Amino acid sequence: MELSSFFLNLISEFLNCNQKMDLYIEQSISSAFTISNLINDLLDLAKMDTSTFTLAIDEFNLFEVIAEAYQIMLFQAEQKGVKLLLEFNQSRPFIFRRVLGDRRRFLQIFLNFVSNSLKFTNSGGFVRIQLAVLQE
Repeated sequence: MELSSFFLNLISEFLNCNQKMDLYIEQSISSAFTISNLINDLLDLAKMDTSTFTLAIDEFNLFEVIAEAYQIMLFQAEQKGVKLLLEFNQSRPFIFRRVLGDRRRFLQIFLNFVSNSLKFTNSGGFVRIQLAVLQE
């Protein structure tokens, strides 16, 4: 999301925005990235049909990906009147820094989980994202 922060700062400075306008710009940029990801997902489906789909297995910070998903979905939750909560075990954050997998696919799946949770939660309710180690 560093790129979206760059665009937010650039647009905000250019337009001399207030805090409310900054929020709208941030959500617009976040939505643009989401749409871009959806387009990439459709392209991936086409790749799956032709058997050219691959996963990009690499090390990534799980908490950063979940925090990114939280930021992306926060506006949708606020619009619906649902409180979106993010909780994680702060006593051992190092556990989530090095996860092996496809970062983009994990974000895609996690966004889908949160989106579905928001869709089926009534206004006034809450969705809790909790990141914890259940067993070592």
